[in-house]
Amino acid sequence: MGLNLETLIGILVILILLILADGLRRMFRERQGRLRMRIDPRYRDAPEEEDAEAYNPEVIGAARVVRRSEPRVYADEPDNEPDVLPPTMMEPDEAVSEARAVEQQSLFNADEPEDAVEEPVSVQAEEPIPEPEPEPEPEPEPAPRVEQPAPRQAERPREPQPVLEVIVVHLIARRGEPFAGGELLRMLLESGLRYGQMNIFHRHVKVDGKDQLQFSMANAVEPGTFDLDTMEDKTFAGVTFFMKLPGPTDAIGSLDKMLSICKRLASELNGELKDEQHSVLTPQMMEHLRQRVQEFERRQRVPSA
Repeated sequence: MGLNLETLIGILVILILLILADGLRRMFRERQGRLRMRIDPRYRDAPEEEDAEAYNPEVIGAARVVRRSEPRVYADEPDNEPDVLPPTMMEPDEAVSEARAVEQQSLFNADEPEDAVEEPVSVQAEEPIPEPEPEPEPEPEPAPRVEQPAPRQAERPREPQPVLEVIVVHLIARRGEPFAGGELLRMLLESGLRYGQMNIFHRHVKVDGKDQLQFSMANAVEPGTFDLDTMEDKTFAGVTFFMKLPGPTDAIGSLDKMLSICKRLASELNGELKDEQHSVLTPQMMEHLRQRVQEFERRQRVPSA
């Protein structure tokens, strides 16, 4: 039994030594493989601290990927290595190797979501695609308005018509007996005539001259005007009364008033009344003037009836 126990102890010691030797061999092989990877011709010019300093998890871009299966490229490495190794001498290097592999794997894995997130952001920020603005719809053209002329009589009163007829009566001084300017002016003012437009005298329905014109009086001698400042110092060979048609609303009444004033002046100033043909104005001629006014008013009423 004693020999057998010693034999077993020796065998165990040998096994332990073999295991330790195998662990040392594995550690040496791993360090040698790491050294060969570092002096690869592709990275011969890179600094030794590239693996430690080049890594930055916050920088997004291309990264060198170290595959965990690279140490298997050596042909002399046995395929039937045990999966579990003694933790005595391998624990520090294994921890460093696993930590570095985890860092590299995390860096590789971090690139994928960062790229996936950053691509649409960069596209939207740098090259925004403007949405096409909707074209404004053309407004429908309004239909052309056809304006129909409205009847003038319905909207506004009839505009004053041009003078169609003029009733004229001349008051002429007798030969050698001209009318005195002062006496003529006094009688005109007493008869309701007032000096006004065109430097002649006018008579209105009201004395203030702000209503409808009845008739006017001009100088019988060219240019037919009066100078009110010097009128009293002058004499006149005659004056002319005239009434325009259409004119006053009561044309017959205005004509009678004009004939009445003419007869009074002829009596006071010793003058003669004559018509527009310079014929003596008789009562028959006065009646003829009334008929002319009535006929004119009748013609004016016919179109509006």
